[in-house]
Amino acid sequence: MEEFNSGKQFVRYINMLINDTTFLLDESLESLKRIHEVQEEMKNKEQWEQLPRDQQQARQSQLAQDERVSRSYLALATETVDMFHILTKQVQKPFLRPELGPRLAAMLNFNLQQLCGPKCRDLKVENPEKYGFEPKKLLDQLTDIYLQLDCARFAKAIADDQRSYSKELFEEVISKMRKAGIKSTIAIEKFKLLAEKVEEIVAKNARAEIDYSDAPDEFRDPLMDTLMTDPVRLPSGTIMDRSIILRHLLNSPTDPFNRQTLTESMLEPVPELKEQIHAWMREKQNSDH
Repeated sequence: MEEFNSGKQFVRYINMLINDTTFLLDESLESLKRIHEVQEEMKNKEQWEQLPRDQQQARQSQLAQDERVSRSYLALATETVDMFHILTKQVQKPFLRPELGPRLAAMLNFNLQQLCGPKCRDLKVENPEKYGFEPKKLLDQLTDIYLQLDCARFAKAIADDQRSYSKELFEEVISKMRKAGIKSTIAIEKFKLLAEKVEEIVAKNARAEIDYSDAPDEFRDPLMDTLMTDPVRLPSGTIMDRSIILRHLLNSPTDPFNRQTLTESMLEPVPELKEQIHAWMREKQNSDH
């Protein structure tokens, strides 16, 4: 269990699982959208018959290919989501690490948006079971993962995802779960409480939004050009933000600037710089309020 909570190998495994799940669900759902499109075209017999023969054949050939792709990818996506579902029930700590939590929250939010957002109708295909597509089961599992990781840190990661998260999306998810009887009343209530917690953080962020774009160069991460909050020194002397270099190390155990071998244990905190950055941030906060 200790290896589960802090082991580098396990953290790397979760990172790969996030990468795989993101790719597999993305490919699966995109192929279902294309299947939906062709099926809708073929339903309109009059318009379909007006298409040139070669165009009809090309569309049918694309449909057959998308059907094969979606079946394969959905089978694999189901396995990776199952794995997330099991692991997050057993252990939560590694999923909440700064280099993983925001990525996982963004992936979950994006897929909720696909399933329940304004374009969810594009996933409606004839005989979804033929492709192994079970939207209710997928929604149930994804929302379970949110509940299994429910805590202040994960709520913040959800709220910080500006790409997919919205209050309306979570309201739609709750409404769909109620209508389809996907979860117990207690579980839906818990999800509703999480949604409220997230919305409180969004509102707090909006009130406290401070423009740090004029941060001095020495306070900025050289890779992402964002304000550092926890600077660390690499063996090369380069200073980076801890969360950014840790995220990089999950995919490549090298210094991003000279490709030399690099591990987390080789990173040195820079407390003086950290204090300067936080003092500057406090000054900004006081002058903006």
